Amino acid sequence: MSTGNEATERSSLLGRDLPRPNGVVQDHPIFLRVCHAPWGFINQTTLVVLRGLILIYLTILAPMLLDYKLYKRQDGDSPWRIAFQFSTIAFILLWLYHLLAFCWSYTHLYYPDIDEEHNTWESALLRKMSPPEQTITSRNRLYFSLYYTVSHVFAFMNTFIFWAFVVPKGHGELPKERQRGSGDDAGSLVGMFPLSLDILLKIALTRLAGDFFSHGCIKRQIPVHTHIIGLVVLLCAYLGWAAFGKLFIGRAPYFWLDPEIVRYRELMFGYCALFVALGPAFFAFMYGLISLREELAEKYGSPSQDATPDGSQQGDQE
Repeated sequence: MSTGNEATERSSLLGRDLPRPNGVVQDHPIFLRVCHAPWGFINQTTLVVLRGLILIYLTILAPMLLDYKLYKRQDGDSPWRIAFQFSTIAFILLWLYHLLAFCWSYTHLYYPDIDEEHNTWESALLRKMSPPEQTITSRNRLYFSLYYTVSHVFAFMNTFIFWAFVVPKGHGELPKERQRGSGDDAGSLVGMFPLSLDILLKIALTRLAGDFFSHGCIKRQIPVHTHIIGLVVLLCAYLGWAAFGKLFIGRAPYFWLDPEIVRYRELMFGYCALFVALGPAFFAFMYGLISLREELAEKYGSPSQDATPDGSQQGDQE
C-alpha cells in the first residue's frame, strides 16, 4: 500500500510507459515528466531544489539585464527597443518555463492530493501551481510540448546568433565606452564588468536551456512535423514583430533586419531565411540530445524504480 510519500525517498526516474487495462500503452503526461528527473541519483526533493535555484538565478538576473539594456548602453536607443529584441522574448519564455517547472515539481512532491472542496486561498493557490489534469484526448499536452520546444530552441538561437553573427559583425550589445576602450586599468576593469555579465548571460542561458539533458524527463517531441511547423510560424511572426519595431522606433532589433545597414534587400531576405531555418536546425540538435539522454537514462538510470505508485496515480489522473 502506497503512503503517498514514497517519491521523497526514492529515485524520481520516470522512463517507461504506463500500461492500461485495455492493453494500450499510454505514456506519462508531459506535465508529469516535468516533475521527475531521468537519473537515479536525483530524487524529487533534489529536483525541486535544483529547479528553485535556477528560477531564483533567472529572477535575479532579469532586473540586472534590464538595467544593463536601459542605462548602461548609452547609445541613444529608444527604451522600447527592448520589447522587440529576440533576446528579451527568449528570456521571458525560458523564465516562464522554469516558473512552471518549479511550481509543478513542488506541488507534485509535497501536495499530490489537494482537496477540491477546500475554498481557502492556500488551496486555490496550490491548485493553480499543480500540474494540470488531463484526459487522453486533451490537446494541452501538445500545446505545452510546443511551448517547451519553442522556449528552449529560442534560447539556443539567441546565444548562437549573438556570437556567430552579431559580435563578429561588430554589432554586439556593448556600451560605447567599452567599445572604444581605455588605457586606464581601473576603468578597463570597471568596463569589463558589463561585458562579463553579458558573456555570463549568454553562456548561462545555453546551459539552463539544456536542463532537459541534466534533470528534465520530457521525451522526444512528437509529432515532429507539428513542432517544426510551429517553430517556423512563430519565427516568421517574430520577423513581422521586428519589422513593426523598425517602423515604431526607427531601428531594427538586429542589424541584418535593417535595410539601411544591409543595403541589399536580397541579402536581408537571405538573413531572414537563415534565421527561420535555425529553428528546425536547433530543434534537430535538441531532439538528438534528448534521444541521447533517453538512452543514457535507460542504461544508467534506475529502471527498477520506474513505475512508481506516485507516477501511476498522476498518469491516470492527467
